[in-house]
Amino acid sequence: MNYQNLLTATRESLNVDLKVKEGKIPDDLSGFVFINSGAGTVNSGGLPYKKKLPNGDMNKEYGSPVINGDGYIFRFDMTQKGKINLKTNILKPPCYYADLASSPLLNGKNNPYAKIAFKNKGLARMSMKLGTRNQLNTAITAFRTPGDDQLRMLATFDAGRPFEFDAEKINVITPIGRNKFWRSGTPPFFYDPFPMFLTTAHPAYDPETREVFSVNFTKTTKRLLSATEIFELLAKDKKGFEKKLEERIKQWKNYESKEKAIEEVNEFFYHAQEAKKKKSLKKMLKAIYKKSVGHKLSNEDAVYVVIWQGEDTPQSIKILNEDGSDIQIQHNIHQIGFSKDYLILADTNFKFTLNVMMNNPFANNKKLNSFLRELLSGVQNDYSSIYIVPRNELTKGKKEVRAHKVILPVETVHFSVDYNNDNDIVTLHLAHNCSACPAEWLRHYDTRKIDGQRVDEQKVGMIAVGAMDISKIGKVRIDVKNRAVLQKESKFLHIEGNLDEKDPGPHTWGIGLHTYNGILSPDSNVDKISHVFWQAYGLSDEILTEFVYRLYQSPERNRIYSAEEMLEFTKKGAPFVLQTVATEGMEVTDYYSFPENVYMWSLQFVPSSQPKDNVPEALNGYILCTVVGKTENTTKGDSYYSEIWLFDAQDLKKGPVTKLYHEKMQFAFTIHSIWVDSASSVTTPPYTINIQEDYDEQISQVKRKKLRKKVQKLMNEGVYPYFKQSN
Repeated sequence: MNYQNLLTATRESLNVDLKVKEGKIPDDLSGFVFINSGAGTVNSGGLPYKKKLPNGDMNKEYGSPVINGDGYIFRFDMTQKGKINLKTNILKPPCYYADLASSPLLNGKNNPYAKIAFKNKGLARMSMKLGTRNQLNTAITAFRTPGDDQLRMLATFDAGRPFEFDAEKINVITPIGRNKFWRSGTPPFFYDPFPMFLTTAHPAYDPETREVFSVNFTKTTKRLLSATEIFELLAKDKKGFEKKLEERIKQWKNYESKEKAIEEVNEFFYHAQEAKKKKSLKKMLKAIYKKSVGHKLSNEDAVYVVIWQGEDTPQSIKILNEDGSDIQIQHNIHQIGFSKDYLILADTNFKFTLNVMMNNPFANNKKLNSFLRELLSGVQNDYSSIYIVPRNELTKGKKEVRAHKVILPVETVHFSVDYNNDNDIVTLHLAHNCSACPAEWLRHYDTRKIDGQRVDEQKVGMIAVGAMDISKIGKVRIDVKNRAVLQKESKFLHIEGNLDEKDPGPHTWGIGLHTYNGILSPDSNVDKISHVFWQAYGLSDEILTEFVYRLYQSPERNRIYSAEEMLEFTKKGAPFVLQTVATEGMEVTDYYSFPENVYMWSLQFVPSSQPKDNVPEALNGYILCTVVGKTENTTKGDSYYSEIWLFDAQDLKKGPVTKLYHEKMQFAFTIHSIWVDSASSVTTPPYTINIQEDYDEQISQVKRKKLRKKVQKLMNEGVYPYFKQSN
């Protein structure tokens, strides 16, 4: 058996039939499952990010989070009886080719674009001269436009506009909306050819109205740069805060190039030519504070709903609070949803702002990176804000609409909504990731809380979701007219299980993704979601770090268990679990506990092609899961496999009905998925953007003439030739 690291992922374009390891492929499978994932950069050749380059130099991408990588789509074709075909490909938007052409590793350090190349900076891949990579690696939305039955697909990312891709060829077709349509998420003085657009990774499509809904939000520079109280500390306690900075700066005195380090920090945060003249981090931070409160150098706090039905320019409507004030997004609108009459926007507890996108700038440098992380990483709120927008007010020509705001007493990242909202009651089914932080990842310098030892090198880059409280599965009923959560009709389910047993039973330690029959369907809405299949990550002392423990240990958080109690639970451990929750009584009716050292990442309901007697539609099908598991100890260390497991949705407990593999199928961490009944090429795309015109307009705004000419040449030679079909 070939050795495979825990976080191994290929970037190879595959077209293979999966092999059966155990069981039998069910005869009543149908349609296609698409799964999105990150698979490293143009430099890495996949995952893991290796510590050293082939020439022996330290790899500057080592330690990057696995969710920072090019979008790599898996397409599982189940339309042939007894067979599952896998097709994969990397999605390559224009910024991909700019990344490829400017890479010093691929083209040499002396290539003319090496100094403006993209680099992994944290959750984002950025260039201080080119902008931000739109990696399209998070989720997938299927849709149809009015008057056209062709099924079409969008790939999405939290910090970029969605792109349509071909469901057969798995290559990008066109972005949705020109660059000038979207409002940039970075401060106005950033004139980037590849802007960062703060959108949602989960646009919503209503097959009843054939509308695609997305968002575009902006933050003030002050709010964007930090989720902590860094600016308030500078303003209110300058001496104390500066002393702390000076104490940390002393650690840098032995660096061979201290001035270079400080210059990089300045340019990294300040992104202005004069920042290079600053000689201390203290002065740099004071400059940021001064600049960030200036109106001309800052975005506004604003949220816009984007509505698209295939037209040349989407519709954009500003969403306000009920009192007419601007909405201030604290974290991120990672997900939106809808019912028949309402659009639901959530300020989700996933801090996707510049502090986590850019807080790992100095590759392999523990002192600088740990300092910046300590300085910039803030805790996420222990509540969620939901904004409910009446859909009947989102009409053509409307400029502004006011939303109803409702506060949920627990955190959330992902949710689904019943389409039925009779009597103006909206029902949400939510994952509550209490005191967990999906925006943090394991660094190579992190230590485990349990014993103070360094984290396992194979786990460097994994999401640091070591639980600091028990998660919950929520069903929340909201009376929209009265802006109130109906407490008696809502329930937050948390289950500890019996952690003293090898199989503790169903539990809610680390609730993750979910699926159900009809989720994200491009054909019909689910009026009332009756059964939801939930993933739980479990408890592991391998991924609870000292840093995350310290970040979320406060007893003042809205929590069930204290940090000390959580440490004791973590010592016992709990496995990954797949479980069914009947939403009527909010009870777990079925579950499967995965074996030790087996990770289950994505899950997707696949409906059966055959109706079955006495089996409700919500359970008539299969759950497809991506699984990574440990196989054996080798001379190189622990080795892992990548497999697809299929479960009978009405009987999870009996285990997978089949396990599938292929030697070339390797994934480290897969994310969101979708099932559709067809997946053919878009023969004549009805809507495409002229890529050259779109980006030439951006390049014309670059102020420095020399840089503008260099970027234009890069685009002319390295990018535009790949998009001639849309010119």
